[in-house]
Amino acid sequence: MLSHVVFCYLQYSYHRYGVGKFSSFAWLGLLATETVKHINIELVFRLKTSVETHNFAPPAGRRTWWFPITIRRAQWKEWFGFAKLFILSLVFYGFICIVLGAPLEQWEETISLAFALTTLTIFPIMRFIGQSRTYQLLLSEKLELKNPLANNYLNLLKNNCIAVILGAWGGSVVAPLDWDRPWQVYPIPNIYGAILGLSVMNVLNICTACTHMYRTR
Repeated sequence: MLSHVVFCYLQYSYHRYGVGKFSSFAWLGLLATETVKHINIELVFRLKTSVETHNFAPPAGRRTWWFPITIRRAQWKEWFGFAKLFILSLVFYGFICIVLGAPLEQWEETISLAFALTTLTIFPIMRFIGQSRTYQLLLSEKLELKNPLANNYLNLLKNNCIAVILGAWGGSVVAPLDWDRPWQVYPIPNIYGAILGLSVMNVLNICTACTHMYRTR
């Protein structure tokens, strides 16, 4: 429920009108809360043990002085791929925003919105299944994890992506209205809509899970 905390903090603080600027640390707070939230979920439900990982065990009967170097190279490769996919997602979302009417001169606001959308959609999936499997998922290839719990969590992350995108798109409805309110300025309603969409989807997921547990008792 940390997304609710971020939403309330932005709503009741002076930062609510600066979310589209680099000077605002709201988007860093959003990234931090999403990271903490998904780390806790993965630890509590032991979801990381359900995701296949690379095996770097040294061959039996051979010298293993190169083993730490192999692990380090694999880690750097994974982090590089992670950063590359994150940047590609930023470019993609920025392009979509411009196609849908975002002003070209407001590039700072567009990057902030793209960063928020990437943090709420692609970032949690990359953390959970890794960048290579995220590419596989984005290319619409079938992806099956080790157990049903991990697959259910992945489906939840997919639903969150849909809710975030719909929320950001729905937030643009207030932009053309002639109300002259400060919160109508691009991309404030879009970022708020994305966070609100994620919050609503989280509530629906919790209600669905509680209903399922009650029926199976």
